[in-house]
Amino acid sequence: MCLVVIAYRVHPEYPLIIVSNRDEFFERPTESLHLWNSRPEILAGKDLKAGGTWLGVSSLGKVAFLTNVRNLRKPPHPHPKSRGNLVLDFLKSSKEMSSDLYREEVLKTAHEFDGFNLFVFDGREANYVGGDPLQVLRLEPGFHSVSNASWNTVWPKTAKLKFGVEQVFGSFSRDKNWPKEATTEFFRLLSDSELVKEDSLLPDTGIGLEREKYLSSVRIRVPGYGTRASTVLFYGREEVEVIERTFSDPLSNEYSERREVLKFNES
Repeated sequence: MCLVVIAYRVHPEYPLIIVSNRDEFFERPTESLHLWNSRPEILAGKDLKAGGTWLGVSSLGKVAFLTNVRNLRKPPHPHPKSRGNLVLDFLKSSKEMSSDLYREEVLKTAHEFDGFNLFVFDGREANYVGGDPLQVLRLEPGFHSVSNASWNTVWPKTAKLKFGVEQVFGSFSRDKNWPKEATTEFFRLLSDSELVKEDSLLPDTGIGLEREKYLSSVRIRVPGYGTRASTVLFYGREEVEVIERTFSDPLSNEYSERREVLKFNES
C-alpha cells in the first residue's frame, strides 16, 4: 500500500474502516484480492514475486497492512527481507498472538527490512510499528493516515484523502444506506489524480522535484507505474467486507471490481 486512511473506532458499527490505494510497477506479478487456496482463512492480494501481501484479513478477525517508507537519502539495505511477509505472518498467526505482542516481535527484527509502516489490528487493539526513525504506537480512536513517510505525517495527498474521508463520515454516518453511499464516495476520493501545484508543499525524499510531483496525487498515473488497486474495507462485528478495484493500466479509468466477505471464526 502507498496511501491509506483509516477510521479507527469512529463508526459505531464498524470499529475499523480502511480506504487505500496500492501503488506499484504494473510489470510486477500480482494476484488481486482473493481467498488463498493454501491458507483459506486469509483474504488478501498476493505479491507473486516475493510471496507476501500488502493488505489482508483473516477469519480470526486480524487485519494488517503495510506501506514502504521512501527515503533515498539513506543508503540501501544490503540484503533486505521481503516486507510483505510482515503482513502475512500476522495474518497467519494464532489467536494468542495479539497486535501488542506482534508489534514487539517486529520491533526486534525491523533492522532486517527496508523502511516500512506496519499496521496490525486483532479485533481489540490496533498497533503501529515502523517509520523513520523507527517508532511504535498503540493507536487511539480517530482518523489516521499514512503514505511513504512515518505514521500520520502530513503530505498533501494524505491530508487531502483524510479530509475527504472525514467529510464522508460527517455527511452519511447516520443514514441507513451509509455503507453503500460511503463506498461510492471513498472510491471517488481514491480516483483523484490531481497533482500538487505548489512545489513548496511537496516532500523531499531524495528523488527530485519532478518525481515528487508526479507521485503527489491520491491516484498515481505514470506510464508503467501507479495505482494498481483501490481498496475499501469495512470491519464489522461478525464479518469483514472488502471491495477492491484493480487497474490493468495506470493511464486508464477502466477497472475490475471484486467484493468479498469473510466471516469471523473465533476457534
